Amino acid sequence: MNADTVNTYTAFLDGQRLVTAPLPELLTQVKRHLDESGGQMRPILIFDDTNGAQLDFNFQGTLAQVLARAQPPTPPERLPDTREVRLLPRHWDWLDQQPSGASATLRRLVEAARKAEAGAGRLRQARDAASRFLTVMAGDATGLEDIQRALYAQDRERFEALLLAADWSEAVSAHALYLAQGAFQEEEQP
Repeated sequence: MNADTVNTYTAFLDGQRLVTAPLPELLTQVKRHLDESGGQMRPILIFDDTNGAQLDFNFQGTLAQVLARAQPPTPPERLPDTREVRLLPRHWDWLDQQPSGASATLRRLVEAARKAEAGAGRLRQARDAASRFLTVMAGDATGLEDIQRALYAQDRERFEALLLAADWSEAVSAHALYLAQGAFQEEEQP
């Protein structure tokens, strides 16, 4: 996910999607819904669309209190990490011959490896997000196992056919398709 991308979250009530939005907007709309319904007893399930994880929020108090509690604490300023790296003598010899020095060369190699693995990581993240979401929303439903097998086998056609034929709400199927959209994309060639 790039720096310009805003994370979205989705709230469900009784298998129906209430809202998909960035966190502050989602919490505002869910809080408004709860206040208008008199604090209904049916659970509202909230999911992080980035990884499919179910999240819990405390909706007691005012909207400002709800939003304040949902903000992660500001992390302390991170100092440079000075870990030790153990290499074989031939590796050190090669690094010593690099014009920009050992540290700069190692940083450049790590960044190149991160970029090379980014495509596979996005595919895995999309598969895992869709699978987590489906496990919560349809964990005991018939056919879920076959749907997840098709997802992890990267069989888009079978995944979509089984998902759309499943015996649960269209909103759940639609959201699973949304989360899985990156699970079937071909890796981009450099």
